[in-house]
Amino acid sequence: MRYRVYTLESNLLANFTAQERVQRLANISLYLVTSPTEELLTIVEAALKGGLKLVQYRDKQTDDYLRLQNAQQLCQLCRRYNALLLINDRVDLALAVDADGVHLGQTDLPIQVARELLGPEGIIGRSTTNPAEMQRAIAEGADYIGVGPVYETPTKVGKAAAGLDYVRYAAAHSSVPWFAIGGIDLDNLTAVMAAGGQRVAVVRGIMQASQPTAATQGFLAELAIARDINPANYPANY
Repeated sequence: MRYRVYTLESNLLANFTAQERVQRLANISLYLVTSPTEELLTIVEAALKGGLKLVQYRDKQTDDYLRLQNAQQLCQLCRRYNALLLINDRVDLALAVDADGVHLGQTDLPIQVARELLGPEGIIGRSTTNPAEMQRAIAEGADYIGVGPVYETPTKVGKAAAGLDYVRYAAAHSSVPWFAIGGIDLDNLTAVMAAGGQRVAVVRGIMQASQPTAATQGFLAELAIARDINPANYPANY
């Protein structure tokens, strides 16, 4: 009986954590996806100081030992600034550092398998490039989706831009939080927001900014204005 009570209590706590994480995710408008750099921790901390609350550690080039070290340090940074940390592709790495979840591409693990490994408390996101992929990701249980690439970007070499039409489709049809991604910067952010994209994921716009803190504040200020202007876009997901 005591063991059953303990198991029930553990499950309830896990579910609460899952609800808390998903609620926090829904309230976030800016998402930083990292790129490999020797200044990784410095740039991420500068963005966190600017108000960033969601980071994805993405590095497909570095060996696993260094990736583990980077992920551990990023996890500590994000905890210090009350931000969420997701790991790109690697469920094992997310588990190893106790990250908040993972972001999966179309050719990565099925969402159901990732869920079995992470448990109910982990956030799982999926990249999508068209309506069919979006609907499939939602049906499979993604907590959020990436919508893009909106513009062509060197981060996705050889992948055609999905364009603003897909952003408009997501704004009208997505039942889960979604982030427009791909070549988005402060110069084209207004066009993305006009198409309905009021959550955005950014790589170069922050990682290559001369002042990452100021760049982060600039994105957040613009996104906050858009939400005030268009609150009707958010009743289900905000």
